[in-house]
Amino acid sequence: MLHTLEVEHKPQAAVVWLCRPDVRNALDPLMVTELTETYESLGQDSQVRVIVLAARGIAFCVGADENWIRRSTEMGESAHHADALACSAMLEAVYRCPKATIVRLHGPCMGLGMGLAAACDIAIASSQATFALPETRLGLVPATIAPYVLRAMRPRDATRWFLTGETFSAAEAWRIGFVHGLSEADSLDMRVAALVDTFMMTAPDAVAAAKSLVHDLPARRGSGSGGEDAIDQPALSRLDVPEGVVAAPVMERHAAEWPARRLGPGDIGWVKS
Repeated sequence: MLHTLEVEHKPQAAVVWLCRPDVRNALDPLMVTELTETYESLGQDSQVRVIVLAARGIAFCVGADENWIRRSTEMGESAHHADALACSAMLEAVYRCPKATIVRLHGPCMGLGMGLAAACDIAIASSQATFALPETRLGLVPATIAPYVLRAMRPRDATRWFLTGETFSAAEAWRIGFVHGLSEADSLDMRVAALVDTFMMTAPDAVAAAKSLVHDLPARRGSGSGGEDAIDQPALSRLDVPEGVVAAPVMERHAAEWPARRLGPGDIGWVKS
């Protein structure tokens, strides 16, 4: 039973709602644990292709709960280190989830909340959303979220916001690439729903393999192996491709009905989009 989240299941999609609106969805240890476990579970659910992260109330997430930060500081270095590891595991569970992940942003998105948004594949924000990385104003270093934020915006831009802790607008977040699209508040849900629909035209195995490629290719380049290893990716094997799609001319291909997962022994039928 979840206490800080709600999971709403839709056809081949799931919406994960942050549900601590009384504290503007500040993350506490229980929410961190529940997010980690939820994304790990949904990542293995063959009936889910897309996961949308959203929030109840007036804010997406204002970062770590102040009471949690205070207790962690008072309990000493070992407790602080354990909390940082828990947050890192949460962000990695979202980032490494094999499903397509979308985040729906409204209101303030701050600190660890920005890290959570950065860990998702695609970010769509209300034009009235605001963003901040206020750790330095609290005497903290944003080490846990930095790897994800630095993947979501250029290092030069991240430097400015990390160092100053200033609040910036949704328009600025879009300009620097942190969010992929902006929408007026009354059309935000339609924008997200339309994006979810686009994934019904993709092969789930190919999406998972493409995510792995995007995540791992920089490391491969750094090791000197380049992209050669990616050639062995099996996601577009004949088992994944409905008959006739490959043979048809590109302009004549229709939207394929992809299986929700690769069929194995004992499986029958196709899961329709």
